[in-house]
Amino acid sequence: MYKMLTTNLMVENIERSLDFYKGLLGFEVEASVPNEKGVLIFAILLKDGTSLMLQEKGSLVSEYSILRTDKIKPTITLYIVVDDVEKYYDEMKNKCSVYVELHTTDYGAREFAILDPDGYPLTFAGQMQ
Repeated sequence: MYKMLTTNLMVENIERSLDFYKGLLGFEVEASVPNEKGVLIFAILLKDGTSLMLQEKGSLVSEYSILRTDKIKPTITLYIVVDDVEKYYDEMKNKCSVYVELHTTDYGAREFAILDPDGYPLTFAGQMQ
């Protein structure tokens, strides 16, 4: 039986990604792993019962050679449901660049999106009625 599903994002630089996810979005580091030089190569982040893993590109490729790439090109989006999407949009638009403006989708959700430092789209949505 499945207990949890967590996304592990390939990133160029863990510290840069931590600045974004901790500083802008309020995640906390639950665990991290440095390499032999003390540079972080992996981190598990938590916020409000959600989790996200970040792994440095070289480290991830050494585990899964199929992921080898010259440049990270995101092929997934993160879909995050928030309590009050209009309020959250008003807060975020003053803190970062908005990639997709707040709008109502064809399926009735209010959503907007931003990009993380590696180009992963993060879509924030209100709860569906």
